[in-house]
Amino acid sequence: MQDERQNAREVPAEEPATLPARSSGILAFVLEVAMLCAAGLWAIKVLPLATAWALLVVLVPLVLLWGLFLSPQAPWRFGWPVLPLVTHALFAVGVLALAMSGHFWFAGIMAVLTLASALSTWRMRDVLGTEATQQRKPRSRPGGRRAAR
Repeated sequence: MQDERQNAREVPAEEPATLPARSSGILAFVLEVAMLCAAGLWAIKVLPLATAWALLVVLVPLVLLWGLFLSPQAPWRFGWPVLPLVTHALFAVGVLALAMSGHFWFAGIMAVLTLASALSTWRMRDVLGTEATQQRKPRSRPGGRRAAR
């Protein structure tokens, strides 16, 4: 019993270097969801359409843009210097959309979170930039017996 406790103490914890990267990923996800909500609120308030149509007109193109170019599993994801610039610009547009739709408290909270994300990205730029270049591998053609299917 004593040996198990001692072994449990000797197991190293997670590396502290991964903690900021994880927290910035969580913050980015929260900001992505907030941006979609901000765009939806802006569409409902500004567009002279029924609520469902206003949401469809604004959110479908935004989700397609995000899914094709900005998401972590995007087929045509932007490269390192462009990706954080575009995402933080879209988050800032989300702040403006919230302010234009009259939700000033939410706009302020999103502005603070956007600033925190931008500062975190700036602080971790060396780590995140090398991770991004290591993740991007050239796609090869499928091979093997299932390739023709």
